[in-house]
Amino acid sequence: MKIVQTGGSQLVLADDHLVIDFPYQAEQVAEVKRIHGAKWDRVARVWRLPLESLAPARDFANRHGFHVDPEVNRFTLPEPIATVTPGKGRIQLDKDRLVLDFRYDALVAGQARKLPSTVWDQKRKKFVAPLAALTPVVEFARRFGLDIPADVELLERDRAARSAGLLAKSSALAGDIQINGINGMKEYQKAGVEYLLETRRAFLADDPGTGKSLQSIAAIEAAHQQGVTSWPALVVCPATLVLNWGRELDKWMPGKKWKVIQGRKDPGDLTGYDMVVVGWPNLAAHAELLGGFSSYVFDESHAAKSYDAQRTRAAIKVARHAPGLVLCLTGTPITNRPAEFASQLEILGRLSDFGDRWSFYKRYCGAYQDKFRQWHIDGASNTKELNDRLRGTCYVRRTKAQVMPELDPVTPVTRLVTPDPKVMVEYRKAEEDIVEYVARRAYELARELGEKPGSAAVRARLKAEANEHLVRLAALRRLAALSKMASVEELVEELVGSGQKVILAAHHRDVVDALASRWGGCKIQGGMTPGEVEDAKARFQNEPLEKCPVIVLSIMAAKEGHTLTASSDVVFVEEPWTPADVDQVVARAHRLGQRDSVTAWHVLAAGTVDERVHALIDQKREVVTAAVDGGDPVGGGASVGVALLLDFAGKVR
Repeated sequence: MKIVQTGGSQLVLADDHLVIDFPYQAEQVAEVKRIHGAKWDRVARVWRLPLESLAPARDFANRHGFHVDPEVNRFTLPEPIATVTPGKGRIQLDKDRLVLDFRYDALVAGQARKLPSTVWDQKRKKFVAPLAALTPVVEFARRFGLDIPADVELLERDRAARSAGLLAKSSALAGDIQINGINGMKEYQKAGVEYLLETRRAFLADDPGTGKSLQSIAAIEAAHQQGVTSWPALVVCPATLVLNWGRELDKWMPGKKWKVIQGRKDPGDLTGYDMVVVGWPNLAAHAELLGGFSSYVFDESHAAKSYDAQRTRAAIKVARHAPGLVLCLTGTPITNRPAEFASQLEILGRLSDFGDRWSFYKRYCGAYQDKFRQWHIDGASNTKELNDRLRGTCYVRRTKAQVMPELDPVTPVTRLVTPDPKVMVEYRKAEEDIVEYVARRAYELARELGEKPGSAAVRARLKAEANEHLVRLAALRRLAALSKMASVEELVEELVGSGQKVILAAHHRDVVDALASRWGGCKIQGGMTPGEVEDAKARFQNEPLEKCPVIVLSIMAAKEGHTLTASSDVVFVEEPWTPADVDQVVARAHRLGQRDSVTAWHVLAAGTVDERVHALIDQKREVVTAAVDGGDPVGGGASVGVALLLDFAGKVR
């Protein structure tokens, strides 16, 4: 057979398995598939094989002229031994490490390499494991007849029981905790708080829209009520969400004071605040000032997935000695590969539970060195074990499907975001133009009626002719929508990253077009033919997530007659004019065939008409409900547009 040397083709030894890497050739792929235990790693794009397949793997590599790593050639796989010989060695407890001390045996050494986070200590000439691997190390010792000291046995029983308990609690859907001052928590949220209190440093990885901010605030307050120094807290979040966190604190604990750090200038005195909020982009700039808080909440913690990023190093630094809680909140803890867990675990102070960074990479990322001695950590290995160890240590996660019985059929979620300052320059100018216009018209009416510009008579006339002026408000609403495009993108990426399709709803054609072009062009708006509309619906309903994650709806064109149950998340980029329009759009997802609770996300640009429109919609809903079901509404009966125009009239003096 003619030997063909392929440039990047190689067989190397990873921590506890073999890796075959070669450019695609159909015949070679077919051969590899026939080797026992061969699995294709879609992330790293390599073949992974168990050590037991050493002989056929080495034969395959040699026949095709692959580079074979010297470690592979030196590695021998001994025959299994039938009996265990007592007294071969012992397990030693050395501070926070376990030392495996035994006479060399190829089989025993080979199995030691497979223990979680266990590495060869070159100085000691022994295998060393973290305490987090205590149970599998003790099982290993029993299997191969190593002596186990009594203190290690006792410690193993305690840790195994704790880990098993946390593993069960990590997906619990009901809890008993009562927190003074916080009411209205759902049962699964109570269970989440109980897990966070027990672990103190943990991931809260529930699906988006299930109340992670509430659970983190509640956990900090519960710890405080239990005598833990947990306030004040620092919240690190996407820059667009800093105001939303303040709003959440006001909602659940209105007596607490909060402050937002804006930009990279000196934030001033931070004492006296219960919560300080800073955006991820500004964390590193203020790291020296932010190390004295009792608790830390890192919202959308996957923002720190890169180990070498400044924000990641800053997060690790500030939270290192926190006496309270340290929490990583994210519905998507990893976006591409398990290696992204490592930096977040170090932020939590939990990486040592898995050995160290490189122990983690080798065990769970299929790390290996190529023939150029470059490390590759973009793979995935032992993923079931990783998930179990995370849950038994510091990871609580419930999906929307799991908690659906507790969720309302439609759950509204308001997200207050910081608008783009460049767009806001134009917005403020447009706002001034409207105030100037309304003032001019008010003075005209005042002269005509012989009244003052702010009189009831003038306001009545403005109200009567308001519909003529609503087009001026449309410019403000459009600019408010454009100011939050980055925030909408963050939310969509979060939802899609958690495996959810998304419906986006907007008014203006250019906003619809901009959104659709960002996510594959799937949309429904005025001017489309019936065939084009049906094609868009079919794409969204039937194509997989990676091909069609988003459909964009023009609120007026697509609020009726369409079924879009492939999504349970409806994001309003622009607020409708009436509660009925809100309900009609939501009904595209919340209808026969929908298996999940639907979340209606209202993304509001702070300091714009968004906030007022949303509040007016809520008032109108009270009016409508009172009219249909009885009761006394709080709001009035004027339309949202009219109410907005009168707001501007109220600024006239």
